[in-house]
Amino acid sequence: MLELGEQIPFFWRLSSDNHEGYSQVSMVIPLSSGPEKMEHTIITNVLSFTGDDDIENGEEFMEWNEDDITLFLKLLASKSPPQVRESSHTFKVDLNDPYTIEVIHIVAAAGFGMTMTVDDLLVLDPADPIVGFEEPEVGQLVTLHTIDGYKRGIVVGMDENEGEVVCVLLDSIDMPPPQSHLNSLQAHDLVLVKSSQLLPPEFSSLEPAASDILH
Repeated sequence: MLELGEQIPFFWRLSSDNHEGYSQVSMVIPLSSGPEKMEHTIITNVLSFTGDDDIENGEEFMEWNEDDITLFLKLLASKSPPQVRESSHTFKVDLNDPYTIEVIHIVAAAGFGMTMTVDDLLVLDPADPIVGFEEPEVGQLVTLHTIDGYKRGIVVGMDENEGEVVCVLLDSIDMPPPQSHLNSLQAHDLVLVKSSQLLPPEFSSLEPAASDILH
């Protein structure tokens, strides 16, 4: 458990050594200063597109912006609120918890992923309820009905004027035959959809709720 506050900033490290044209995104928290600097690093599976001259010496550091912090805290609070100390404006978070690590992957994807349109991968099924989140919220868990079944996503951005929503996929979308030779979408890919194409999270829930009817 680590106590974080204004004195301990979050950073992104972009490393371009092993990905030509792309940089590996890692989250870094400095833990000490002085001759023996220590840091906590979480390497994500998110790649950021970079030009050849964008990163000097193979690495670039940038501090988390307000959107990163807001999404991070909102997703953590959706499971269990971080332990906040009002007097010192710090909070405690377990950086080794699998859910915390998953949240860091989502925040990295939201900030650095390449947004893809997936209209040709979505299914318009009359059996689906016409729910259409009129005002989806950032951090909201949603479902996408795809050619590979119902897949989970997290809303990370939106354009209210266009009725478009940016989601981070939480499940992969595999291409069925005869499209199986095409690249599949992976968890933490960033996709653009219409708000009317969103279904409630119950459609892709991994565990049945108490109110569900099992048959």
